[in-house]
Amino acid sequence: MPNSAKVILCPSCGASTAPKNERCDYCGNYLLHLTFLERRSPKSAEQVERDEHFRYYNSLKWLYQLAIVVGLSMAVYIYLIAFDDFSETEMVNLSPLWFLLFNFGISGLYTEKAVRFILDHKANTFAEGLSMSTQSLIPLFRIVVYIVFLPPFLLLSLKKLSSPLLISLLTTLFWGVGLYVFLMGIFPSL
Repeated sequence: MPNSAKVILCPSCGASTAPKNERCDYCGNYLLHLTFLERRSPKSAEQVERDEHFRYYNSLKWLYQLAIVVGLSMAVYIYLIAFDDFSETEMVNLSPLWFLLFNFGISGLYTEKAVRFILDHKANTFAEGLSMSTQSLIPLFRIVVYIVFLPPFLLLSLKKLSSPLLISLLTTLFWGVGLYVFLMGIFPSL
């Protein structure tokens, strides 16, 4: 297998080593199994961080999509299919389940898209990234995404880039507390 790289990056520790070495000079990791593409020249720290983030994103994307599908499926079942089978109290008690799953999924997907724009240097702030990530949505759905994100960021002052999973969990927690206050404090008096 021809290899024109002068050094390779150890996948275990990130150290540079000669491509013909059997083991990493720094950590001793076995390197002969690496493909030609994995033996290319080392990347900059920014490229490595970006690649790791995209791998992380792809590993969580299915979780966000599953949360949306399960949340919407539960809402359809509760309000369209089995509406007459549940009492008002049971429907109120089940509402947080589908709502929080849906909220977590939406906030996760759009947080990841916003962070991608930041890592690609197309956006400087989370707000810019979020705006760019919703460009393809019809205005009504764009408003829904902004409603999901706006109050938590105003109240929690999340201005710097954090973990997309953490932002999604905090957004869901914010809306969960709000829903709890509404259902337990305001709704019974209506």
